[in-house]
Amino acid sequence: MTKKTTSNSSLTTTVDSYLAYYASSNSHTSRAKRLDLNHFLEFLANLRGLSKVSKLKLNDWDFSSVQRFVDDCLNKGESPATVARRLATLKHMGRTLSDKVPNFINPAKEVKNPKVIPGRPKALTKKEVKTVKSNAKNIANKKQNFKSLRNKTIFDFIIDTGLRAEEVRILKMGQIDEDLEWIKNVRTKGRRYRNVYITSKMRPTLETYLEERKKKLMTIYGKLSAKENKALPVFISIYKAVPGKQDSFFMGAKSLWRAINELSTDTSLHPHLLRHSYAIDLLDSSNDIRLVAQALGHSDVRITMRYTERKDQEVAKALEKSRKS
Repeated sequence: MTKKTTSNSSLTTTVDSYLAYYASSNSHTSRAKRLDLNHFLEFLANLRGLSKVSKLKLNDWDFSSVQRFVDDCLNKGESPATVARRLATLKHMGRTLSDKVPNFINPAKEVKNPKVIPGRPKALTKKEVKTVKSNAKNIANKKQNFKSLRNKTIFDFIIDTGLRAEEVRILKMGQIDEDLEWIKNVRTKGRRYRNVYITSKMRPTLETYLEERKKKLMTIYGKLSAKENKALPVFISIYKAVPGKQDSFFMGAKSLWRAINELSTDTSLHPHLLRHSYAIDLLDSSNDIRLVAQALGHSDVRITMRYTERKDQEVAKALEKSRKS
């Protein structure tokens, strides 16, 4: 996106420039931005009666078109959360353009988000957690290999610590103390750092895994110094791993997701579902929302408040109970 952009410039060229800068990776966020803007361009071309999106100009994008886009998405049955995400992408692009184009006013700035009533995040019940753990144990016993043990340990580890998938993926041995009690300096989404506790119940499982991890690394390194070990990830991948190249030992984001998903039983598993399960279990046992916020690394307790949401049936049950007392 250059300063030569004018109100009569090609909108598709402007969008391409924005995406090249803000959504060039293959991350979930980048893919969502590309999808949202392509969806909007198609809508806008149809709204303006143009045969191709390439004919759109920057001045075709105005407040009315954004509002109509939001209404159209909702009328087609898209969820408020999805529409809010699409609008957020348009608002962000509008903000960046307003800094580049003289007298350009962000067309999406004043468009209101659809009302999204957040529900309580889905989580595993204690029975489901027990079932998955049993399944993971059976797989590990049957295959008798390092990978299955690692995947089982990752599941147990996330359920025990509530870490995000990426936090687990990039976790290094140097962050865990010698007693396997604390994980130090875990970076949160808000670029803050927190210490994360490992419970006494989890430590024997982690210790067993780390012993096997050490054996696996010895087959590659021969001899591994304490300094080298601290720089390596806790949950290693030896696929294409090269001694001396620390980054080659990290699991890929998709590999970690699959490690959890492959343990699915009746419920399809993913790492964030385990984090939700950790949060709700901790909230139910502590009844302390601030404690849960701190444990999850939330910078704003309002983010954590969604775990306090209850189903209508739960409200009704509580009311009935209150009237009998």
